[in-house]
Amino acid sequence: MQTKIQKIPNRTEIYISSLGSKTLLIIKKDSIVANFKYYTLSNSIILTKKDDHLFFSVAESTKQALSVLEKSFLAISKYLKSFEKPYKKKLILKGLGFKATLSSDSKILELKLGLSHVITVIIPVNDLTVKVDKNTVVVEGLDPVKVGNFATQIRNFKYPDSYKGKGFWYKNEIKTLKEVKKT
Repeated sequence: MQTKIQKIPNRTEIYISSLGSKTLLIIKKDSIVANFKYYTLSNSIILTKKDDHLFFSVAESTKQALSVLEKSFLAISKYLKSFEKPYKKKLILKGLGFKATLSSDSKILELKLGLSHVITVIIPVNDLTVKVDKNTVVVEGLDPVKVGNFATQIRNFKYPDSYKGKGFWYKNEIKTLKEVKKT
């Protein structure tokens, strides 16, 4: 009998139930209301949960059962490890006089983008964290969709100009600029 152990990350709920001869594993991210991941495990795998660990084991140590155990364990552990490392999007603000600042309580992002007024963006505090360093805005969070949507929302305030390149650029983004017309 072989056993593998996986630590359950914080803010994660795990439910184990049986459906006939199969075992159903349900994983829910705490911060996201409707985000469930379902895994159906073979009847040769025995899954138990104690405190903040999952224990994977097989009833009989056949080559096929060990192979199924290895594949199931790798898939589930890869998914659980994605919760530990937050997703990041870096936006670089290019342009003379353009400025991004964060309020003292880190709830409001203020953007000076050459308009007659300052643009204020309210940051969803429980889902995302935003850091500003010079002209770089870093958006972090556990949900990749929310991180990407918020970064796109910020970028849409000043999309990069196709001639001079002024505006928000994603880090490592490559875009060819148009040549200025000569008379």
